[in-house]
Formats: sequence, structure tokens, C-alpha cells
Amino acid sequence: MKKTIFFFLAAMLTIAACTPKQPHFNINVNLANADGKTVYLQKAGQTLDSAVIQNWDAVFSTPIVNDDEMYAIMLDGWRRPFSFFTDHKDLTVEGDFQNPSIITVKGSETQDRLEAFNKSYNDMEAKLEADSTIDPADGEEMLKMHCFDYVWEHPTDPVAHYVLYRYKWAFGPCEMRTMIDNIRHADSILTSSNLTLAEEYVEKLERVQAGQPIIDFTQNDPDGNPVTLSTLAEGKLLLVDFWASWCPDCRKANPDVVAAYQKYHDKGFDVLGVSFDTNRDAWLAAIEKDGLTWTQVSDLQGWGNAAGALYSIAFIPQNALIKDGMIVARNLEGEALMQEIEAQMK
Repeated sequence: MKKTIFFFLAAMLTIAACTPKQPHFNINVNLANADGKTVYLQKAGQTLDSAVIQNWDAVFSTPIVNDDEMYAIMLDGWRRPFSFFTDHKDLTVEGDFQNPSIITVKGSETQDRLEAFNKSYNDMEAKLEADSTIDPADGEEMLKMHCFDYVWEHPTDPVAHYVLYRYKWAFGPCEMRTMIDNIRHADSILTSSNLTLAEEYVEKLERVQAGQPIIDFTQNDPDGNPVTLSTLAEGKLLLVDFWASWCPDCRKANPDVVAAYQKYHDKGFDVLGVSFDTNRDAWLAAIEKDGLTWTQVSDLQGWGNAAGALYSIAFIPQNALIKDGMIVARNLEGEALMQEIEAQMK
């Protein structure tokens, strides 16, 4: 019996020795001012591993897999993860915990291409902002085309898929479709998480354009009372206004919405504010300060706001004007908002 056990164990050790181990690569995290903090390694929104940073360092030994997906690190105190490409080679993520905007990655050629694009975008943005002869709207169009050109010229590059999804807020559904179709023409079976996210986003975006029926939702007002979109909108021309107290552009736009409300409310126009706040007190303070006297709702989930997801809100402020259960216009501001309300009132 002992001989049998001995030969069995010997056989198992032989099999284990002959079984190839899955190759790994190392992600070295070197962050100043982060000692004692836990860093989480993520991929596709899922946490893969965690480690405590000691003497500024932590190391993740990560299995090599056959994809071009981005990884990310996240620490408590950051607003969002820091994402990067690895090329499945040893690399170093380094910087300062207190300033995640200047973190760099060494060891990935794909990440080098992404950082080169980011530099070109930031340089162009700074140059446009410094040139007082360029209209801000023209500058935004130039930046948008800078993104479009990169995606168009590098359809199979995972960096292009990142750019497509990262700057999706700049494009309408037709432009998004054009870029996605070009990628699919270059490689019909290509997959990447950013490309998938872009495709899902544009499908939802097409669903909430002018001429489409509303997508109903219910959220609570500041007193905890549920408010349902379709119920509030019944018999009215209603502007669904997506905003937040912490958003400077939203606060600048609020006076235009106030002016429209004051001018047309007695004629059947109403507003439903949907806040992307997380801090209830800040939300309520902004409502009072800006004189937002219409119905306000929020689930206090910030960018995770459920109504925002239904309406593909990738930036704020945004709005949707609805009438008789249909979306009649999107993203109106200033005089255009007044003119559209006037036209819909006739």
C-alpha cells in the first residue's frame, strides 16, 4: 500500500512538473504619497487583484491573455480609475497618488501611442484657447475632427477604439456610426471593450433622438417623493434638464432655463431637473441659489444616475424637450431653446 501511494505521488509530481505554467507579466505600481493604501487592479470594470503599497511600490503578477484590453488601477480617494494598455509586457505605472492626472506608464508601445495622441489633443486645445481670433465653437469642431481623423486613419488600433469611446460626447449618432462602420469594414470580427462600449452607446443614443418616444423613469425629489416622467409630462411641453451643482457649464446655463420657465410656464411649459449630484446638501443649495423652482429629482449616484444612462448622457448639461410622449428636440440652449418652445406652443 505504501508503494502504491509513493508511485501515485511520484506520478502526480511528474505530471505537475511537465504541465506548462501560464506565462505572466508584471505591473509595477510606483506611487508617491501612497504608502499604506490599497491599490486595486481592474479590467473591464472588474477587480482582478489588490495590493498594499509599501515604500511607494506594489507589484501585480498578471496572466498573459490573448486580448488588447485596457487594465486600470484604482485607489480610494480617486474620482475614477487610471486606465492603461499593457501589451502584456512588464511595465511600470508611476506618479503621485495626490495627482493622478500626471501618472505615466513605461513599457507599453500601445500606451505610448495613446499618450502621444493625448499630448497632441492637449496641445491643440491649449493653442486654440490661447488664440482669441478663433470662435470657441470652431475650436470644439477642430478638436472633434482631430479625434475623428485618428479613429478613421487607425481603425484596427485599440487606441482608436479608446479615443472613439473616450470622446463620444463630441459626436452625434451618425458620426459615431460612420466611424464604427469604418472599423468594421477594416476588420469585421475585431473585438475590444472600448469598441463594444461605443457600439452600445450609439445604439442607446439613437433611441433617444428627436422623433423617438420617451423612455420613462421614476426618481425621487429632494423630499423623497417619487416622480415619474410620463406622469409629470402629461398634457405639457416638458424640458428634461440633466445637470449637477458641481458642473460649471450647467450653472452658466441655468439662467436661460429659468428665463424660459418664467416666460412660458403659465402657457403649459414645465421643467424636470435631473441632477448628477452625489451630495444632497450641495444639490439643494444650488437649487436655491440658482432659483430652480421646478421639480427636481436625483438618485444621488453622480455619473451613475439611472435616468442619465437611459438617455445616454455622456456630458452635462444636456436636455430633451418632450411633448405628447415623444422627444421633439435635444440639447437646446439660449435663444434656440426659446424659439423651439415658441414653435411647439403653436
